[in-house]
Amino acid sequence: MRQVFIMSNEYDELNSNRISVKDREGNVVLGYTTDCYLMLDHDLKREDEVVKFAREYTKFHDLGSVAVYKTSDTPQVDLFGNHLGNYCSVFGKPLSWDEIRWHVLEAYRLGVVNKGFAVIRKFGSITIRVNSKNNKIPPPKPIYYYRNGDNRGVMDFTKHWVMCRKLGMKGT
Repeated sequence: MRQVFIMSNEYDELNSNRISVKDREGNVVLGYTTDCYLMLDHDLKREDEVVKFAREYTKFHDLGSVAVYKTSDTPQVDLFGNHLGNYCSVFGKPLSWDEIRWHVLEAYRLGVVNKGFAVIRKFGSITIRVNSKNNKIPPPKPIYYYRNGDNRGVMDFTKHWVMCRKLGMKGT
């Protein structure tokens, strides 16, 4: 099952009123959701750390090709002054949901995803944003691709990213 859907909140929680999209200029956030491909969210990591992890992890576990996207910049640095960013990795080989959950927990054990990402995976799908956010955060940017056989997950995500990356922005 793969789908694209709007992730923005459509209700004013204080007044329980529906908010129209034109009242929330630039605030439509689209995501790619899957329950058959492994996608990991790497927040506050160095780029070289994420790229190395994705390449080695896909080779070791035979997860097909992998693409790494930079999802946003952060002003934070590590103890050595290295800039940290937010990234996601998308793997190519289709997996069962049980396998995906195992890999998410393994990535958490290895310290490459945070606890919040690992815990929320019990709901049966993973969603990664594919367009800009609030006209302030640009759409994810591809930074690395490692060809390792099966690339279906990478290609499915990339098709939706290409289609949606400019949607939801002011003036488009």
